[in-house]
Amino acid sequence: MPQPIVVGYDGSEHGRDALALGRALGEALSAPLVVVIAYTPDEWLWAPGTAAPMNEAEREAVVQEARAAFSEEDLVEIRVVASPSAAGALHAEAERVEASIVVVGSTHHGAMRRVLLGTVTQEVLDAAPCAVAVAQPGLAGGTPIAIARIGVGFDDSSTAHDALAVAHELALHTGAEARLLWAAHLTARALPMAAGSYIKPDYFEELRTGVQERLERAAAPLRGDVSVRTEILRGQTTDALSKESGRLDLLVLGSRGYGPLRRVLLGSVSRGVIGDAGCPVLVVPRGVETLRLSPKSDAAASGQDVDPRPLQSPRAG
Repeated sequence: MPQPIVVGYDGSEHGRDALALGRALGEALSAPLVVVIAYTPDEWLWAPGTAAPMNEAEREAVVQEARAAFSEEDLVEIRVVASPSAAGALHAEAERVEASIVVVGSTHHGAMRRVLLGTVTQEVLDAAPCAVAVAQPGLAGGTPIAIARIGVGFDDSSTAHDALAVAHELALHTGAEARLLWAAHLTARALPMAAGSYIKPDYFEELRTGVQERLERAAAPLRGDVSVRTEILRGQTTDALSKESGRLDLLVLGSRGYGPLRRVLLGSVSRGVIGDAGCPVLVVPRGVETLRLSPKSDAAASGQDVDPRPLQSPRAG
């Protein structure tokens, strides 16, 4: 069975968005879910943190809301965790169960419809021990979530190859089309040359050809396994990927190329894309090339029993 998916929930609208995305990913990947409800106990309020204070009745209400989002057949465990840090509780749970993905919601839309990353979402993204999926606002109230088009931001860097490996794994498991997207920003590349020397007439065509060849080399190992498209996007990287995300069901990005290995560390591109994305964004830590998803046919082919792990009663952590 695939590694669990951890979902952060606090009873808010963005928490419901996270639940909706977590359930969609769990169903698509045949992965169990662990829903974490973090709260700050009354005796800790002298040092307030990011986990909302909740009394027993309030915690029970949030638990019941979370349970209502799932059926009895869903593979879900609900954990209520006392912690002053919601992000810390999610990180600890992700490490405990060796999660494949942590799912969080964003805060809300701000000026110009940009997504505002709340403190909890920001902290989860900045140091998560596994891939992090961010649900865009309004996801829970929209159309049913289907994962048929998976895009991956690609620039031939090591972190982009990590993201591509994960996107390939997701496409294999869901049957989705994989789209390799290179935001080349060709004009910007030419400006330093333009300032000091002559640009030959076919410069841009040669540059585009080189980028296309690198895209095709990256896509070649995927062909035959999944449906693959490659595309060079025009414009500044963040803007181009954000615009294209509106035509995707999930966008996969690598994290910054330095910092702790196997930890998410956002760079300016991934941070900016999350802020403007029109679909959920999955950020892959440096050095992580797999979510450890077993193909749906593996258990049946081997005759192994699968632990169903149905919806469980909450317990304090």
